[in-house]
Amino acid sequence: MEKIHQQRPEIIQFLQNNMEELFQNSCEKIQTELNINAEKIWNDFQNPINKCLNKAKELQHQNQKGSIQYLVFSIMQYGLCFDRIELRIDTLDDGFYLDMQEASAHYYADFLQDFFRKDLAYLYKKASEQFVRIQHYEQVQIKKKYAEYYYSLLFHMVKELIDLVYENVLDSGISITDRFKIIFGEYMDNAVILHDEEADNEILLNRD
Repeated sequence: MEKIHQQRPEIIQFLQNNMEELFQNSCEKIQTELNINAEKIWNDFQNPINKCLNKAKELQHQNQKGSIQYLVFSIMQYGLCFDRIELRIDTLDDGFYLDMQEASAHYYADFLQDFFRKDLAYLYKKASEQFVRIQHYEQVQIKKKYAEYYYSLLFHMVKELIDLVYENVLDSGISITDRFKIIFGEYMDNAVILHDEEADNEILLNRD
């Protein structure tokens, strides 16, 4: 029989201010890292994107995949099992997640991992100073809550780079539909549209 853990929501409530302050401090260090290693960070980001696009192009040449309608960046919660911030990248035709041939890759955001793990260690320590016998499942709750800050950071990073990402799509030579979209969200869940080819075409038509 599955064991039901007694939840202690006051742990997250207690850590909320710590999380916000800690993340702000980490963001300053992350910004410095971005300033110093911007080219490497961009290359590390675009490599899995290009891998995904090349796989889609190969499948298209084999008539196993239609024109791409979605480039999807998805938060992968299971990465937290390894204390890792991770995105999955998919190219999907008009079948969306029912697309029969997978063309995907993973982005591990190496430049964020050490910051994230150090932050977690600090939060676990703060929690253990205030609450008796912090359990593993309570650490998992802390991790999931705090990861939201880092996922938000990744979202804004992808949003800022969306024009470069779209250039990579065009340069790859894959076939895309006139309804092509780039989206970011939870895997097979809610998502935000960052680029909408159909909307951009409408704007161009209106200008004409």
